Amino acid sequence: MVHWMRIAEMTTFIPAKAAASGDAGKSIRRNRTRREGCRVAAPDLPGFTPGTVVTGASQGGQYTIQSLIGRGANGNVYLVRTASGQQAALKAGPEKPELKEEVEVLAELRKRELESGIQRSFLLDADRFKADGRAVPFYVMKFVRGVPIDAYIRKYGYRQIAAAGLGLLERLSGLHRAGFIFGDLKPCHVLVEESGSVELVDYGGASRIGSGVKQYSGWYDRKYWNAGTRTADPGYDLFAFAVLCLHVFDEQGLRRLDAALLPQTRGAEDLVQLAGRIPALQPFEPWLRRALRGGFGSSREAYAQWKALGRAYPAAGHGSRRARKASRMLTAAFCASLLLLGAVVYAALSL
Repeated sequence: MVHWMRIAEMTTFIPAKAAASGDAGKSIRRNRTRREGCRVAAPDLPGFTPGTVVTGASQGGQYTIQSLIGRGANGNVYLVRTASGQQAALKAGPEKPELKEEVEVLAELRKRELESGIQRSFLLDADRFKADGRAVPFYVMKFVRGVPIDAYIRKYGYRQIAAAGLGLLERLSGLHRAGFIFGDLKPCHVLVEESGSVELVDYGGASRIGSGVKQYSGWYDRKYWNAGTRTADPGYDLFAFAVLCLHVFDEQGLRRLDAALLPQTRGAEDLVQLAGRIPALQPFEPWLRRALRGGFGSSREAYAQWKALGRAYPAAGHGSRRARKASRMLTAAFCASLLLLGAVVYAALSL
């Protein structure tokens, strides 16, 4: 089954049956939006219906729309098929500065990756499509098959946080080196493929380092906990990742903590104490404490410590479907051989 969640504001995914629950984002001020969940309203684009061939006015790329797979504050996301027959995700929306900024972030990230010899860019194309007498901007991204990180850990076990967390920190480090933070980090914006590969989706909240954070969501916002400002810096993302771990492993505890505190009395130390009470996270408690207190100098430093702590926290590898199938076949063959051996021994003793 293909699980998508939205690359939202661009979205590249939406779970097969339903989007993650949550309220529509509430505008705080221009370019600064508080968002509680991953479902937001977006305008209908009548020119983008299944079967429509979207042709870029400048680059000439052609994409056949298959279905609507996500709605974001800055536009809608569609599953498309490229001229070469590959599946991709296309985001289109009204002429808005936010959509242009998303493309700029992804273009810069692609540039940095190419310079580093990394061939894994999300951004495939950016252009305009003429529909109903107007030019509609769009961009095309890699189609990601995966599930939100919390669902992945529930399916494969809590030990998967070691590898999944390392993959997420690697993605964040690459974004930080390009001069941006992700900003609106939460479970539905972190997809994990069955292979274990981690991808960030929904770059609508990406903010240039040193600027104000454009989009944020309650629990994951360090200012919400009086633990820092909403100025974009790598520590903002690391704080959000630490809270993400608390959310995934003890959502009820996080809810009770939030409900018990007044806005003016919330603090990072409350989260540090909660982290110390979650048994499954104890190997990473030093990392969580440091991230919640803003103690990392860079995301690469955070990556290195997480990796070191993870060596004592081996993941229970779930392997691929093919590997699991092969394992079952070997087990069945072994059982069959035991039965055959037993029959031979019994026949020999009966002579």
